[in-house]
Amino acid sequence: MNRHPLLNMKRIRVSSVLAAMIIMISAATMIYFGSQKEGLHIDEVYSYGLANSEYLPFMHFGTMEYSVRDWMLEYGAGESLADLFHNLVNDFKILKESNFQWRETVIYQDYLIAQANSADTYTTTWVSGQDYQDYIAVSESNTFNYASVYYNQRGDVHPPLFYILLHTVCSVFQGQFSIWYALGLNIVLLILTLILLYRMVSRYLGGEKIALLTIAVYGLSCGFMTTALFLRMYALLTFFVTACLYVHLRIADQQDEVRGKYNRFLLMITVLGGFLTHYYFVIYAILIAVVTVCRMAWRRRFKQMLQYVLTLVVSAGIGLLVWPFAIKHVLSGYRGRQAFEALSGGYYFSCFKAMVQEIVSYLFGGRWWVLWAAVLLTAAVCVISLITDRRGLPWAKGCLVVLPAVGYVHFTSQIVPYLVERYIMCIFPLFCLFVVAGPALLLRRLHFPSRVKCGLGVFFGLVLLWSGSCYLHEPGYLGKGGQLTVELPDNTYCVYVLHDGNCNESAVDSTILAQCESVAVIWEGNLSVLSGTYEYQEGDTILIAVETLLPFESVISEVKEVLGVEELTEGSYYRSQAANFIFLE
Repeated sequence: MNRHPLLNMKRIRVSSVLAAMIIMISAATMIYFGSQKEGLHIDEVYSYGLANSEYLPFMHFGTMEYSVRDWMLEYGAGESLADLFHNLVNDFKILKESNFQWRETVIYQDYLIAQANSADTYTTTWVSGQDYQDYIAVSESNTFNYASVYYNQRGDVHPPLFYILLHTVCSVFQGQFSIWYALGLNIVLLILTLILLYRMVSRYLGGEKIALLTIAVYGLSCGFMTTALFLRMYALLTFFVTACLYVHLRIADQQDEVRGKYNRFLLMITVLGGFLTHYYFVIYAILIAVVTVCRMAWRRRFKQMLQYVLTLVVSAGIGLLVWPFAIKHVLSGYRGRQAFEALSGGYYFSCFKAMVQEIVSYLFGGRWWVLWAAVLLTAAVCVISLITDRRGLPWAKGCLVVLPAVGYVHFTSQIVPYLVERYIMCIFPLFCLFVVAGPALLLRRLHFPSRVKCGLGVFFGLVLLWSGSCYLHEPGYLGKGGQLTVELPDNTYCVYVLHDGNCNESAVDSTILAQCESVAVIWEGNLSVLSGTYEYQEGDTILIAVETLLPFESVISEVKEVLGVEELTEGSYYRSQAANFIFLE
């Protein structure tokens, strides 16, 4: 018997209020843990550097007579639309005079010089700590400069969308650095993910009660908070993976009509956004596309299948036009080469198990029995449905949820450079949905009294909330005792010593070195050139940073001798990811 429409509306309103309360609690918890973050992973520093540094993907110090920024002003985007138009006209004249032989033009030759200058990653001269500040914060000349973000990401191994968003936020706060710029962006994205997850589950996968429990289990989990605290693109990737599943469930619910209301547009935006966020999204998109095509073929909806495939092809074409460097990154970038080498090395079940262990650790507190119980209870739902009513279980929707998620973990486990949680964060909400929906659907089918069902449901929900709660298991990436806790006195001078031949790894300590009056980044073998370049003044503090590969005490002694400050006493000590620090006072 159908409920009265007013009763249905009241039930929907109550569910919406409860969903809003859960999301608000989750948001408050993200802010609570965010306020405890004390350190930055080197990749988090690079998030800010790649987004905000002006035509400088990675750290470079020293004198550059001609830089990429100079080249961009002369031949590229300039500082305004008028500059861009003028440069394009001038570039065309130069190309025409050279018979369009690009590599023979002064444009290309000057670009090679600018790139060569930028490749110099160490210096034997003192530079201002402001250079570090300009690396992680938007300088006055670089606000809303998306050409710089695009250039920087060309030299990295990731697509640019996350960095564009972060640069936009940081441009509002010119010259300032705060973890809350990236953290706030993550919080907004994850709130949108929770809203989308609730809407998706309530409409297509079980109704409001299952939706409420799903967002509560996920939104209050250690894995959810870890995703928020890691200042990289993985919160954005989580949003697009959830959106991708939502769009596919929407299409399935509308009889596979890709041309349905907004379906094609939503599919293209989701695929394009995911591709421009992280290349691993392509793995998930391919897997869910395979499931969708198989379902359409089985139902003999060949016309819809053709429309769906063409939409994906067009989306991929637009993505490559916007970001053609993806081909180089995937085929010849160092991460791409690592992935192909891993695939050619054979299959390792241990890698898959390790990644599933990460899921169990971050979502269920390391309790494997929670996942196995969900698997067994879901299997029971399938058996009961086959016996009682073959049409009672939405097989197509279940396959869309489970198969691409498990397949994604399987494939990424074989190609990731490190078996850590960041690469599967985007699948966390789908695993939470799995452990909630299977047992909940079984409970619905059991012929128990309503009070018994209600009691079992409450107990089941409390167990899931307890097992992975962020209040019982501390989230990752808090960086206790990290760089953000270090405050330098005025007139601090730093010598940052690298192992001979190593690249400049001082970026991880940008928030510390930005407080310095001057910084010298130098290889150990070149220390002697610093002799006579510094004269101690009363009140100065010398900060010596020694890369962890080097013998600490001997390098300290050598630096003191070269600078002529052997009489200074050794003060406090600090160890970062890249170097050991000691203060001479």
